[in-house]
Amino acid sequence: MGHVWIGILGLAFPILLFGSIATYIKINAQNLRLLLAFSAAYLFGISLMHLLPEVYHLPNTKWIGLFIVIGFCIQLLIESFSSGIEHGHTHLHSDTCKTHLPYGIIIGLCLHSFLEGLPVYQLPQAGNHFNYDPQLVLGLAFHNIPIAITFVALLKEHKTGPSKIILLLVTFAFMAPLGYLTGYVLQTVGLSHWESYQHYAFALVIGIFLHISTAILFESSEQHKYNGTKVLMLLLGISLAFVLS
Repeated sequence: MGHVWIGILGLAFPILLFGSIATYIKINAQNLRLLLAFSAAYLFGISLMHLLPEVYHLPNTKWIGLFIVIGFCIQLLIESFSSGIEHGHTHLHSDTCKTHLPYGIIIGLCLHSFLEGLPVYQLPQAGNHFNYDPQLVLGLAFHNIPIAITFVALLKEHKTGPSKIILLLVTFAFMAPLGYLTGYVLQTVGLSHWESYQHYAFALVIGIFLHISTAILFESSEQHKYNGTKVLMLLLGISLAFVLS
């Protein structure tokens, strides 16, 4: 059970830390775009080099492919509520938007985070005593840091007070751990075909990751052109994914 708490902290702490910093300190937009580019490259890398090989251990690869497509489509649906905050967007449609909380964005973001947490739990294996996937936890941490900063910036634009920002930030921070604990509970009550569930949950998240990472990679530059710093961030993200996969 101790490793479960480590996994929960790994998922929640980066959001709480960087979101809290962004509540009181304005983050430079250019630095945020670079962080988004790095996180997108890392997500894309672990999706192809770590998660895909894991899920294709099952013989019925056609179903795995279907769940990847479902995950991709689910993210498309979520973005109809979240306005693309998962890849750095903070759109205000008019000045009247600043007078109320963006409930659609909050709900969409929380659902997105919950789904990402579903495959984090894994059964301990020989030579690996962790009951979570370290690469996936690290990928979600990199992914959620710029999202937390963007989320806080959006709430500040909506004239949300610091105490309410922290409350919403805590809610967001614990959605991925809630997905992780859901997987843990399902396993501990003796869910049949647990390995199949884990692989299909992985497939859903791969679809989400592929959508998010490619959207960020295309949107993180003007006219799809990259300067040297962004190219370096992309290479660092891919290299880290390769080393850790």
